[in-house]
Amino acid sequence: MAVLGKIKEVLEQRIGSDRFRLWFGDRVRFGMDGQAISLKVDGDFALERLRGKYLREVEAAAAQVTGRIVPVRMSLLADTAPVLSSEETSADGAFSDANQAECSPITASPLREEPTPAAAARARRIAASQPTRLTSDAKPTRSIRVTEQPPAAAGAVRTARGAAASDRPRVRSVPAATPRGTSGTNGATAGPDGAGTPVESSGRRVVPMTFGSFLQSTSNSLAITAAKLLAADPVGSAPLCFWGATGTGKTHLLHSIRHELRVRHGLSRVILLSAEHFTNDFLSCVRGTGLPAFRKRYRDADALLVDNVQFLGGKTATLREMMYTVDAVVSRGRPLVMAADRQPMEIDGLGSDLAGRLSSGLVCGINPMERELRRDLYRCHAQHSFLPWDEPTIEMLAERTIGDGRVIQGVSQLVSMLQRMYRRMPTFQEITSQAGEMLQRGPKVVALADVERAICATFGISTQDLRSDAKSRNVSHPRILAMYLSREHTSAAFSEIGRYYGDRNHSTVIAAHRRVEQWLEGDQPLGGRGPKNMKVQEAISAVENLLRIG
Repeated sequence: MAVLGKIKEVLEQRIGSDRFRLWFGDRVRFGMDGQAISLKVDGDFALERLRGKYLREVEAAAAQVTGRIVPVRMSLLADTAPVLSSEETSADGAFSDANQAECSPITASPLREEPTPAAAARARRIAASQPTRLTSDAKPTRSIRVTEQPPAAAGAVRTARGAAASDRPRVRSVPAATPRGTSGTNGATAGPDGAGTPVESSGRRVVPMTFGSFLQSTSNSLAITAAKLLAADPVGSAPLCFWGATGTGKTHLLHSIRHELRVRHGLSRVILLSAEHFTNDFLSCVRGTGLPAFRKRYRDADALLVDNVQFLGGKTATLREMMYTVDAVVSRGRPLVMAADRQPMEIDGLGSDLAGRLSSGLVCGINPMERELRRDLYRCHAQHSFLPWDEPTIEMLAERTIGDGRVIQGVSQLVSMLQRMYRRMPTFQEITSQAGEMLQRGPKVVALADVERAICATFGISTQDLRSDAKSRNVSHPRILAMYLSREHTSAAFSEIGRYYGDRNHSTVIAAHRRVEQWLEGDQPLGGRGPKNMKVQEAISAVENLLRIG
């Protein structure tokens, strides 16, 4: 009974408390039938639903508790010939003798007794009425409230009454036998209260994007602190801008802020969309319904959160409309949060007006995930995998993965699928053979060309300028810093570095190395066409971040 109780707890964690109470609370009786787990289900419809959507979840929960593949049988409460799960025919030796001895009291559980005459009659009535209910047009009368959010493609289409249709909860009747949830932009479904455990149509658990599921470390501590402060006191908050490489958690923070503003403060018109959706909606209104409705929709919002702001670069008309929208939202004291892959002043074509407005608040950089954070993220994914993970595999994957959360999620899904295929935890060699380019084949080797590209991207100059004889500060300072970082991060000798950067001798590289050390002592600002008055330590951090993510 203790084993079954633990399996129920794990199953509830995987599918969410609401779904567990709805489908397993009063409908299912757990028991043991030999070496298999037996589920007696009350009703044909519930049996088909559980067998089609939750059978794999029960198997995974049992495997997580016992550490091995366990067959699962589902049958009607009044039936005597249960249907075997897909795993049972090849699950020889699923339980060891020790496990059988531990679970032996369960085999004598009253759950395996034959149903009483009253229960059998009730089951026959349910079975007899089921086909008629499924083929008729009538719907069950009992309904539940759900909050529906439209998919991302329609997230920018709003009503002309001032409030965004995608930001107003819509109540509709859903048949009690087929509960549905919140459809998000990632294809996940949440529980009826909108705050349950999201589950995809395949039954795989998806971690909700809230502050509770966001892992904090030194690479994102400033950003998560700023996000929580804004979510706690949104009135009159200054503009907040996140920037960082892809997969560092910017979109997660935006969704977390929206969740807090809606749930904690009751703001119904919190608009979260990408810059592309804003552009498409603007163009559609220009060609069709007109701009007054568009402007009222966004400028009167309770909060505006825009992702991927770099998409607006070079789009003159959209930039002008976004700038006026930003002014309107800020002037009303409403929360304004933006996210981009670079700092506002570094985004090409964004314009000094809008970049200055975004920089007027708090600009928080998010660095690529360090090794400790990658390891913790793998551990979180391992909790929802098909089988438990061993610690050496987690450590090795954290070492070989770049700091991109989406790549880590993809590798975790690959490991879970390999567990199902091999019916055990795959070895690291088996994982690397299937992971392709998602995993580095060894410790990352930094070449001179990598340092050169990172320097040029950070300071906005070309490789020809970097190797030229130009003496201006916007070129000479990045060149000196490139020589210093090439010596620090590569195995190249002074002479090799000098030849690479414009055929200079080794003494020039030595002098450049000593000069950067002096800059670090005084925290001297560097010249450049991109970031103005960038401190030397900030420049080094930016270049090293680019080297980490390739």
